[in-house]
Amino acid sequence: MDDEKKIIEKRSSLRGWKERNKGKPRQKIYIIAAVTLAVIFSSLIIFQYLNQKETISIPVISANSSNGNNNSSLIVKTPNITTPKTTIPKTTTPNIPAPKKTPVVTPEITRNIMGKMGTPLVLNGFEINVTRADASIMYTSVWIIVKNIGDVEKSFKIGTSTVVIDNIGQQYERLQVKRAGISENNLAGKAMTDGAIFFDPLKESRSPKKLILEINGKKAEIMLEK
Repeated sequence: MDDEKKIIEKRSSLRGWKERNKGKPRQKIYIIAAVTLAVIFSSLIIFQYLNQKETISIPVISANSSNGNNNSSLIVKTPNITTPKTTIPKTTTPNIPAPKKTPVVTPEITRNIMGKMGTPLVLNGFEINVTRADASIMYTSVWIIVKNIGDVEKSFKIGTSTVVIDNIGQQYERLQVKRAGISENNLAGKAMTDGAIFFDPLKESRSPKKLILEINGKKAEIMLEK
């Protein structure tokens, strides 16, 4: 009876163990597989890291002459990367002289010399005296006396701007009358000449009012009305 009880107890304990351990082998397989994969994956990462470190590490061997031992150590050195220098060509500008500044000349404002008939005035080195003014149907004439007040000979020339203006403001141009009129020659020092300057005839019922006389580039306004 004791032996049968023992056998029954063993069988019941075996069954209980089987029931307790039912499904555990599969869990163990899964755990072993997961651990194996983790080990393989970590080994790959460590192996890749060691390869990268070996490519950068440069072995430096230091020799100790006192004890005769060679100590080698791995020193990680960052390679010196030198960028090539780019030289920019210098541009040479030609030496161009600065343009010379032209002095600004302010034109001289010339005003006509004012005078009246019968009173001498000095114009460009000559003494001018208008003695009379006549008007006819053929021409208008103005009589003058010219004297060189200098000691040297001077050229006496009546300019083209010489005109007569009547009492209304009408302008009359100079006429060239053959074998008549004042002589336009060089005058010696202190010499004089006289004669008439001829102009277009005045319009009817007009009278000469002003003479614009130009001698050698300078002008005078001489009143012809007394």
